[in-house]
Amino acid sequence: MNTPPKSKLFSQCPVIEEILTGRTARTLKGEQIPVHSDIGREHAEALYETILRTRPSVVLEVGMAFGASSLSILTALRDIGKDGKLISIDPVQSTDWKGCGLAAIARAGLKDRHEIYEDYDYNVLPKLLASGLKIGFAYIDGWHTFDYTLLDWWYVDRMLTVGGIAAFNDCSWPGVEKAIQFVLTHRKYTEIDVGLPVARQRKKELLQLIPFTRKEHICKKPGDRYLKKDAAWEPKWDFYAPF
Repeated sequence: MNTPPKSKLFSQCPVIEEILTGRTARTLKGEQIPVHSDIGREHAEALYETILRTRPSVVLEVGMAFGASSLSILTALRDIGKDGKLISIDPVQSTDWKGCGLAAIARAGLKDRHEIYEDYDYNVLPKLLASGLKIGFAYIDGWHTFDYTLLDWWYVDRMLTVGGIAAFNDCSWPGVEKAIQFVLTHRKYTEIDVGLPVARQRKKELLQLIPFTRKEHICKKPGDRYLKKDAAWEPKWDFYAPF
């Protein structure tokens, strides 16, 4: 079996290689635990390269877990060489995830660029918007139902500068895919190619997933999709388009 070449991301951040290849993470107490959830190597690399190319000053992510997406973003912000920062929202980082994401960021020497809110998105996002925060990139990887995904994007859209990017993880989950369809039909966004295969569910497959059970709701192909904001535009008050 051919071993894939070592990525630039892994060279720049050995901690993320430990997580994605070694499949181990460390808690805030220093305990090693197995990694059971992550965005995958190709998605981490695409995230890193897109941040390098677009050079945002402020990045927002919803969902942190073991910290693979956080490390990808923070490593790119460091490599850009400016004072870029990442804001993460994860209400269960210190509990369910045992602080593994925070520990990984500290071990990678990237803590000074990171801000964490351990509270729910529906509490944090309105406060960030009210503060006047502007962001150039968002990575949405929170609760994967339609309503939560749309809520995350709705607030992101109001903080995202024109030309900025909203990226979605686990896009072949039905709720996430449906939220993306809303964005593309109800706002001025264009999907961009970052070198990843796009995982979409066919209509027949979606119908087979109803009603959902926990096992059926787990998607086999994670898939990330990146949408660029083309204009700060909203439709008329009575607008509707099928999505």
